[in-house]
Amino acid sequence: MHVLAYGTDMLLAAMFFLAAFSKLGAFFADFRLSIAAYRVLPRQLLSLAAGSVLAAEFALCLLYGFGLLHVWKDLFAVLLFAGFTIMLFRKRRLQESDDTSCSCFGKIEVLNKYPVVRNVILMLLAGGRMALPDRVPADMDAAVLSLTGLTIIVSGTMLWELYSSLKRSKEITIDL
Repeated sequence: MHVLAYGTDMLLAAMFFLAAFSKLGAFFADFRLSIAAYRVLPRQLLSLAAGSVLAAEFALCLLYGFGLLHVWKDLFAVLLFAGFTIMLFRKRRLQESDDTSCSCFGKIEVLNKYPVVRNVILMLLAGGRMALPDRVPADMDAAVLSLTGLTIIVSGTMLWELYSSLKRSKEITIDL
């Protein structure tokens, strides 16, 4: 069961990493525009909301990668996916169409095509993870050490990319 818990953690860590990394650089402005399409927040809060989502995804990537906060990270992930799904339904209702596409994974169309189904699957995966035992790092010392090194390198790259993109980007004005 520990191997299944470890595999589930790695899968969810990879998904959150992919989601966060796809929003960096030039795509951060696109993500702010995507948030504006939901018409939930005023223009002044779009950058804060986009940064908060990015930080939450990055934090969940690290929590799943290191196997920390066993049930709490799973609960947070389920709530995050539920919130995203509610916003997708709101967007569908506002636009009066069945199109619920999103830019959650940047330009990766396969993961953006059916976001409600994807979110439900990820909610079930994170919810099911709560039933699995906590990982035992002593059983997986080599894997944990290699993951730690990889996570530090990837995290540094992501933070540098975010810093660079925020430094270069100009504030986008959106007329709602």
